[in-house]
Amino acid sequence: MNRFKSLILLSIWTSNILLGISFTDQMTDEINREFKKRVKDGTYAGITGLTAINDSIVYFNTFGYQNLKTKERMEKDTIFRIYSMTKPIVSVALMQLVEQGKLSLKTPIIDIIPEFKNLKVLREDGSKERLNKAITIQHLLTHTAGFSYGWSDHPVDKKYRVVDIWSIKTSQDFIDAVAKLPLIQQPGEKWHYSIAVDIQGVIIERITGRSLSRHLNKVFFTPLKMRDTDFFIRQRDGDRLASNYRIENGRLKDLGTRYFDYQSEEGFHSGGGGLLSTIEDYHQFAQMLLNKGTYKGVQYITEETFNLMTSDHLSEVLDDPSNPWSPHSFGLDDRGFGLGFAIKKLYDPDTKELISEQYSWNGAAGTEFWVDPMNQLLNIIYIQKMNSGYKLGDFVQSIIYKQ
Repeated sequence: MNRFKSLILLSIWTSNILLGISFTDQMTDEINREFKKRVKDGTYAGITGLTAINDSIVYFNTFGYQNLKTKERMEKDTIFRIYSMTKPIVSVALMQLVEQGKLSLKTPIIDIIPEFKNLKVLREDGSKERLNKAITIQHLLTHTAGFSYGWSDHPVDKKYRVVDIWSIKTSQDFIDAVAKLPLIQQPGEKWHYSIAVDIQGVIIERITGRSLSRHLNKVFFTPLKMRDTDFFIRQRDGDRLASNYRIENGRLKDLGTRYFDYQSEEGFHSGGGGLLSTIEDYHQFAQMLLNKGTYKGVQYITEETFNLMTSDHLSEVLDDPSNPWSPHSFGLDDRGFGLGFAIKKLYDPDTKELISEQYSWNGAAGTEFWVDPMNQLLNIIYIQKMNSGYKLGDFVQSIIYKQ
């Protein structure tokens, strides 16, 4: 019997080794060639990429420029607008408060933001209807609350654009503005990408009595030594901020301070997209996640909470999980979304064997990361280009997973 158990354990150990990925010199060369090519042909101004396996960085390189006009080279400590890669950080911070018993996944958000007590749904025929259930913390974490972003031609999104919520200067003004806007759908009806994580940030502020910047510094940025991550940039670091670009008339155009200027410590801290960070800083956060909530002897979230956040929750939240995506918002590669993360599975195209289970997210200017606990791997790519299409991430995945 003991010998039989030993054989089983040996088989499990051998399987884990086989699942592991070795980052070879050939993989490094292939990625380097592609990144150099994309800078040379003007697709991107600059690129930074980092891959870590088993808590060790196996790839870290920079290409091109952080500013095309000044020819300032891209560096490993260049600061980027990470936009929606802010969201996972804020969602984990919110789940810390859940662990502490300050709220639960089932807590109605009007318990913390009573200004939302009169929210209604605007249907496409112009009629308004009352909510058929309370919006909960879980709805916010899964983007199923019914809020929107103002991106489509839906009448609700047109109202978002009129209000121009991104010009608002304080958290209270943000909440007051959102309270006057209708929802695009009933809570739990569809997955619809939205300002839900900005609302999470305000909830964190109200529960803790601290600004979102101060709270995130306390719970993550200081202990994880994320020294260059915040909602504003210090004057001495201004020359390290990469310029943000968009393709116009076939060429990269510098967008300047459009969207956020990052100059002031005061004002509204966008939990959905306001952070600046370096790739080294985000690696610290992602490595903590890969370690299931613990990093260098410090526990940030419990393994139970980590497992909860990286499990699919749409099936338990949506009225019709077989049809999860709102027609007014983009869908995802897989039909999975956790508490703050997209959930994705990769299969070998030939054998159909599962080769990677990932949780991930990205940012509007092309930053992206994924964490793969199955292979003890994380990958981060930073660029600064709006509407990038995330092609670099697809390429790197094809190299790493040999697809």
